[in-house]
Amino acid sequence: MKDVKNTTCEKCYVCTRSQKIWAWIVLGGIFVCGMMAGAFIWEQKNVRMPDSTISVHENVEQFVGQEIAPCRVKEEKLLDMVHPDDHVLNIRIYETLVQIGCDENKEKFNNMLKTERELADAIGYVYGRPVDYVSNKMRPCEQIERQLSDTLRDGGVDSEGHSYNAAVYAKMAEDGCPENSDRYAQLALDELQIADGIKVQERAISDTEMFNTVGTYKKLQMQNEAKKYIKKVEKLVNPGIDFILELQRVIEE
Repeated sequence: MKDVKNTTCEKCYVCTRSQKIWAWIVLGGIFVCGMMAGAFIWEQKNVRMPDSTISVHENVEQFVGQEIAPCRVKEEKLLDMVHPDDHVLNIRIYETLVQIGCDENKEKFNNMLKTERELADAIGYVYGRPVDYVSNKMRPCEQIERQLSDTLRDGGVDSEGHSYNAAVYAKMAEDGCPENSDRYAQLALDELQIADGIKVQERAISDTEMFNTVGTYKKLQMQNEAKKYIKKVEKLVNPGIDFILELQRVIEE
């Protein structure tokens, strides 16, 4: 017998008997699929749930091991800590990499370790002090020297720039390590000589350059040289009474 269409439903999508049967079949199939998917998710969740007796660190290590070898991760972390100017720190880093890095890279890290040791020894020889590989602690005077040296201006500067470098070296001679004081003092005087020598016109002296020069002589305990300089610039540029008094005050402080 043919299915009789429901005449009371003008826009009916499930009106015939066969359509209703198929609709129930489809709904049942969706229900069954949902049950199966839920069971699968529940099973996966229980399978992946870590054992309470295993630490979080161990689980992370196991996970990382599936994606990338742990030695690679350690190498990347340690290599990010390498500093171009801190050779003692680099020595400790490469020593650690030789121990815990990947086997195929140990020879490379050994070579880097030797290079860093040679650089550290050479720098220690220049500065006249042995390298402390163990503590890797920097004395306060060494920190002062390093931070002040970072403020030095590069070559090619004008006379004011060289007078600034002279003031920096004088500060390093005053507050840096005692064993380096004479060397920094000489570098300060060299910078003053360069600043004076590259001026085409002697009257081309800025207020900043005058302060730098007088301050340098003051830090080097060369008050007589500072007074001679003040008399010289007073004749050259006539900076004014107030400015001259300010320069003299720098010497007397």
